[in-house]
Amino acid sequence: MLVIRRRVGEAFFVGDNVEIRIVELNAHRVVLGIEAPPEVSILRQEIRQAAEQNQQAARTISPAMAAALAAQLRQNSAR
Repeated sequence: MLVIRRRVGEAFFVGDNVEIRIVELNAHRVVLGIEAPPEVSILRQEIRQAAEQNQQAARTISPAMAAALAAQLRQNSAR
């Protein structure tokens, strides 16, 4: 792991086109500003983990269970 020390207003680059800037710093949090091209995906760790868990769950569901859930969703949205 690379550890970089920066002050508020300072920045560093990841590759040629991703800039990470320290926007705010206090005792309890760091606020980062990230400039990157649109094709670069930027996700918080907990969002990425949830997406991975959802994908794993979707791979393990049976076709019959998927059909039953879809029918239930259609029924609930009709109400």
